[in-house]
Amino acid sequence: MKKVWIIGSTSKVGQELLKLLNVREIEVLDTDVDEVDITDLADVYKYVRLNRPETIINCSNAKETFDPDQIFKVNAVAARNISLAAHDIDAKLIHLSTCEVFGNHEHKNTPYTEFDLPTPNTIYGLSKTAGERYVRDFKSKYIIIRRGLTYGSFIQETIEACKANNPIKAANNEFIQPTSPKELAKFIVDVINSKDYGIYHVVNTGAPSKYDIAVEIAKILKSKSKITAVTSETGSYKILENFMLEKVKGYHIPTWQDSLREYLKKK
Repeated sequence: MKKVWIIGSTSKVGQELLKLLNVREIEVLDTDVDEVDITDLADVYKYVRLNRPETIINCSNAKETFDPDQIFKVNAVAARNISLAAHDIDAKLIHLSTCEVFGNHEHKNTPYTEFDLPTPNTIYGLSKTAGERYVRDFKSKYIIIRRGLTYGSFIQETIEACKANNPIKAANNEFIQPTSPKELAKFIVDVINSKDYGIYHVVNTGAPSKYDIAVEIAKILKSKSKITAVTSETGSYKILENFMLEKVKGYHIPTWQDSLREYLKKK
């Protein structure tokens, strides 16, 4: 029976992975911060040598914190440790990254592909870029997946505001794709046995602004919230194209509106 280790199993993507993998003939090892300290190389080595997973899925992520050291420890140092440990036992590594490895190019209007070089300009983006670099440097059997907003704080806060019919202000010059954790998990499960290594962009299709996303959520929930478009000081364009996903693997992801509608049916 194949053995898979999910790091960050309490995350949204981790939870969806557990649902999908627990009904398959796969032994799932799921851990979070209290069980294995991924920022400690010795602890990671000890865990992988004891359990010998054939595939490691790294869903760990530090963003909702104001401590730059912790952001780099989780997103960069831990990625290094996991990559070294995966190499040590010859395990495949599936590593989750982000669209935020690309900077705030307000005037850009074409999506980033896997062939564009990262241009991070935030602590979070820099840390995730460093994590990607460690994965590429220390592993040959790796799949790096860049995603958009996996229904995090912005979307959750917008949902709650819409339910309460509260007014909402959202930027019309910050472009980023909502990415369904369920669709992301489905792709990860699909590539567990794949040897198509490399970097993949996996996002719901479309190029919405945060204002567009707020309007769509209000529409789906039939909310009476007043949505006001505002312009942020910097603006940003972090839209990804699923080039390798579609052109190489022939894999297609639903639009961001369709996946959001499915997600909100349960809300």
